[in-house]
Amino acid sequence: MNYRYNVSCSETITKTWTQTAIDCYKLGCKCSKCNLYKIYFAPNRGKCRMKETVIELVRKFGIPQEGGEYYE
Repeated sequence: MNYRYNVSCSETITKTWTQTAIDCYKLGCKCSKCNLYKIYFAPNRGKCRMKETVIELVRKFGIPQEGGEYYE
């Protein structure tokens, strides 16, 4: 991914892997495949920031563990 971390990514949402973040990671951060994006962001032309969060979580903790183990 050619992506530069956005410093505005919240410290709170990058403390642990959540199921939503894991789902986004598994989709390759492709909003077109994401049901949450289709429901909440696409109709309003909003911007999903989950990709930033996923990239920061991978940077801090590595990829999420298979079996749903979350990092603290």
